[in-house]
Amino acid sequence: MAEIHAAGSLLVGEGVYMKGTMRVPGVASVDGKLEGELSADSVFIQQNGSMDGQTTANHVRVAGTLTDTTVANRTLVVEATGLVAGSITYQELEIKKGGSLQGGIYKVGREMPAVPAPAPAPEPAPATVQTGAPATVQAAAPAIENVLADVLANVQPAEAPAGAPAAAPVSANNKPKN
Repeated sequence: MAEIHAAGSLLVGEGVYMKGTMRVPGVASVDGKLEGELSADSVFIQQNGSMDGQTTANHVRVAGTLTDTTVANRTLVVEATGLVAGSITYQELEIKKGGSLQGGIYKVGREMPAVPAPAPAPEPAPATVQTGAPATVQAAAPAIENVLADVLANVQPAEAPAGAPAAAPVSANNKPKN
């Protein structure tokens, strides 16, 4: 990274709060709190610093907290105390032990994956109301009763356990009524 105190650089000291849009041709070093939009050649979020908003730079180094949208066109370095959260785009990435990335993470030059659209719900069929049984069921009822009578006529009753009351014989004439 370039010299922090060089011309065209921004230093946000500890305890300083800034909100707005900042365009920095050199290095932006943040030890206080920034909100809004920041673009620079290099951004360094110090351990006590935080940036919430859209950050765009060639080089980004984070020892504090960087949230919302981050675009590191060349390098993104997350120090051991650093946290980067939100939508993160980078070309080269380095995360020191203890550093943290949270959110959507994308490589520069690759499109973000498309979120599949939910399939449209099928339209419900129009409701129909029927009164009584359909004609095909009414016509089939006698045939079903004949088949049931044949099945019941061929069923052999099981032997009841010793001491149990005898069951009534089953026939087509004593079938249950609906």
